[in-house]
Amino acid sequence: MTFRSFLALACCTAALVNSAPAAPRPGDSQLRDDLDVAYNTWRLHMLRGNYDGWRATTSAYRQVKVRNLAVSEKRPFPASLFRQPMAPPALSPLMYVGSVVDGPTAAATYYGKVDLGLGEEPTDANALVLLFTNERGKWKYDQARFFNLSRLPAVRDRLKRGDATVLMEQDGFQPLGKIPPVPPLCPPAKYIAKILVDCPGRTVKANINNISQHEFDNTRQAEVISGGLRDGGNSITLNFADSPSGEKGAVLVEVYIMPEIPGHLPARAFSYFVPPKELPRNGPSLINVTPELLKTMAPKSAPAVPGAAK
Repeated sequence: MTFRSFLALACCTAALVNSAPAAPRPGDSQLRDDLDVAYNTWRLHMLRGNYDGWRATTSAYRQVKVRNLAVSEKRPFPASLFRQPMAPPALSPLMYVGSVVDGPTAAATYYGKVDLGLGEEPTDANALVLLFTNERGKWKYDQARFFNLSRLPAVRDRLKRGDATVLMEQDGFQPLGKIPPVPPLCPPAKYIAKILVDCPGRTVKANINNISQHEFDNTRQAEVISGGLRDGGNSITLNFADSPSGEKGAVLVEVYIMPEIPGHLPARAFSYFVPPKELPRNGPSLINVTPELLKTMAPKSAPAVPGAAK
């Protein structure tokens, strides 16, 4: 399940791994109240479609990320912000487990039936982790992580008991630790594009047109390119490093122009493959968007069947 940008939910089933110890604050009632108010106020503005209220309660980083994603997918902004298939879940049916604070960031964890407004009965095996940043002395909502714990019974049972020590032991319940820099506003996309990276045992950083910054670590993942691609030359700069996790394998980096006409195909605009035992090459490359490349998006006509009626 993929979650839309207004929630920025990371959906995970069995991706929780051990992390460095941190200090949860389950009994800090003032912190809980502050974070609850920050989220519930943000949620109310979302439900009411109040753009000014959304801006006032959303982290500066997330505001630009959501806006850039919308214009890069050629969706109207801010109108598309409030046209999402899911609703931000209410906290009242959930059990508060605890919060972790790291520098100017915080993560509050809740357990229970997380209702995303999809018309389905939520299961009693979910964790909702809300992330916040502290800007000018005020907590701002940033994003959420959603975990289906059906395959992690031990973690589920500890959260259900209100055992906040699990927040110290499992990655996913931790805040960011530092506020990400606010990205530049990207231009509207001429062509919607995505970057796909498969990098077992490696960390890959990609910079496209000096606008769209991406980082992938020991994963297979696709992301929308901020600002998309334009006609002619587009730049891509790749930097590779060994990842602290995962076994090294072959690395693949591809860039696709995404179709906007139903039935048309993506066009592969760039591909870089590194066999498992070779060293990747750091540095810039060119993505050239040509009329010939764009023609590959049109589906080929089906071949005529001999003897078929005309």
